[in-house]
Amino acid sequence: MSLNRLTVRHLSHLITIALLVFTVLWCIGGFTYLEAQQTAEIVIVLPTAASRISDGDIQYAQSMGKRFKRLLNSIGLTADLLNEDALSEAQLKARRMVVLPLNARIIPTTASLLKGFVASGGKLFVTYNLPDTVASLLGLRQTDWLKQETPGQFASVQLNAPEILDMPAFISQASWNITVAEPTIPQTKVAGYWHSENGESTGLPALFVGEAGVFFSHVFLSDDVQRKTQMLAALLGHLVPEFRQTFAKQAITVMTTVGHTKDFTELAQFVQRSNVSEANQVLNSGSDLMKRARTEFDAGDYNSAITTARASRAELSKAYFLSHASVETEGRAVWNHSGLGAYPGDWARAAKELAAAGVNIILPNMAWAGVAHYPSKILPQSKTFTEYGDQIAQCVQAAHAHGLQVHVWKITWNLEGAPKAFVEKIREAGRTQVSATGEALNWLCPSHPKNVLLELNSILEIVTNYDVDGIHLDYIRYPGSHACYCEGCRERFVRTIRKPINEWPAEVLPKTGTYGEQYTEWRVQQITRLVRLIHKRSREVDPEIKISAAVFGWYPGCIKSIGQDWVAWAKSGYVDFVCPMNYTEDPGYFTELLTNQIALMPKNVPIYPGIGATASNSLLTPDAVAEQIYLSRILGASGWTIFDYSADISETVLPALILGVTKSKAKVPH
Repeated sequence: MSLNRLTVRHLSHLITIALLVFTVLWCIGGFTYLEAQQTAEIVIVLPTAASRISDGDIQYAQSMGKRFKRLLNSIGLTADLLNEDALSEAQLKARRMVVLPLNARIIPTTASLLKGFVASGGKLFVTYNLPDTVASLLGLRQTDWLKQETPGQFASVQLNAPEILDMPAFISQASWNITVAEPTIPQTKVAGYWHSENGESTGLPALFVGEAGVFFSHVFLSDDVQRKTQMLAALLGHLVPEFRQTFAKQAITVMTTVGHTKDFTELAQFVQRSNVSEANQVLNSGSDLMKRARTEFDAGDYNSAITTARASRAELSKAYFLSHASVETEGRAVWNHSGLGAYPGDWARAAKELAAAGVNIILPNMAWAGVAHYPSKILPQSKTFTEYGDQIAQCVQAAHAHGLQVHVWKITWNLEGAPKAFVEKIREAGRTQVSATGEALNWLCPSHPKNVLLELNSILEIVTNYDVDGIHLDYIRYPGSHACYCEGCRERFVRTIRKPINEWPAEVLPKTGTYGEQYTEWRVQQITRLVRLIHKRSREVDPEIKISAAVFGWYPGCIKSIGQDWVAWAKSGYVDFVCPMNYTEDPGYFTELLTNQIALMPKNVPIYPGIGATASNSLLTPDAVAEQIYLSRILGASGWTIFDYSADISETVLPALILGVTKSKAKVPH
């Protein structure tokens, strides 16, 4: 008995000593070890105020940096995001590559660091901006900057670099402007040229590859993500051959993680339960390729392993698509941001394609707060209308001929794209929003009566003149908690509460103001008022018209942040369905969002969750799109909405869905 107690006591002392030693070692050297383990081989350098560029450009660069990091992660590489003013020689010591995603200017210290980095064998990957000091390192010179003259001028990049292994023949990218450059040394080559949507070469280089790195003449957009990641891997593998083993390992890892199934066993079970003979045949083919890819990897043939693993995943994905069942009644919608469909000037082709793919609702963006793609007598007419004509009329005629509903997507309050003279006139009249710090914003103030009438009348013009099935509201909110604090809001809020405001806007700020809660609720009322008016007045014109909205996914957070209480709209009967923008690559978060939304919504108002196939916050492969549709169905949603219908979605997502998910036509829920 005493021996046991002694043993336990001694063991306790030994454990305590061990923990103390471990703690000391941790404090002395542990952090250094972890940092060394966690240092990524790639660093993405982001501009800051020290770079002397605008806050808007800094924010956009951060967005592009995060997107680039996600693309790198998808091929197995890790990257650190680092602000330019924190860059140092020590930070670059263990790196193999520096990415400059959107760096219009670089500070002298950075220029010196990059020069030393390249001299020591480091590589650069630069997109869009080409400062002179960076250009010289890449053996380039910028000669121009061009904005597209017509939509679709820069629609794809045709690639020609036979010396680069596994390079795709082309990538699709709907760019709207480019940086024009030319090589200054023989070692820097043009690896691809911009082509128009008609397949014609512009003669303008898109991609340069040299010994020091790569320059791509626009940012990496979210379209054609599969070929874009293939191109990225090919370029990085060319610059740093050791990366190819990483790419092969990642290709084998993701080979069997298809859709909602997490390994080959789960996938095989899903396929077998479907009882689709073709799916089982394709599964077997994918399984054979899977085994071959692993054999090639083990033999050190990484290039072949990458190609074979990619082919295996394509077959396994096809088996997955074939195994989904179609649903008899659901809303199958697509947003179209351009307002031109996937093929500018050809709504007939787009409508035929969408109907064949089982889609039954199109949400085309036909107007913002200050510009319209149709002959509006209320809003300024867009260049799209000037070039291609009345887009609502063309869309409705083509869509109805193929049994598609058209719900015109109207962006409210946001003046993006509006003619400068129109915006200045509105601002001079005191009708635009003002931030808490006094900054003028290009948004209509929702509390101004004339702005409410402008939005209402522009929508009634559509409902009156076109045989549309619905109006779909977007940006039906404030830009954030930082707005609006204009003098008009002050006067109208004071009249509401009947109390003086001495310190504006301090007394109405959300977290600290005496009247913060009241002002937050007042902002909600301004947004809800327009929704209520649109519903009432539109129904007076057309009793069958449906009103819907694209809304923020996280509720109730959006009430305070942007004044958007879309659950209240549904409960009041102001909207007939909602499309929460659940843009995420994380199926767990998608499930969390949608579960919360369905629990809050009245049962008679359908939810068609937004799936961000090519959204700024998500880059989804076709099987990931199918997965989120699968989750939407099992969670009880009435349908789904995909962002954004384009030639890219037409080529990649729609053909995958028609294999099973949308194989038979579905009725739209009432």
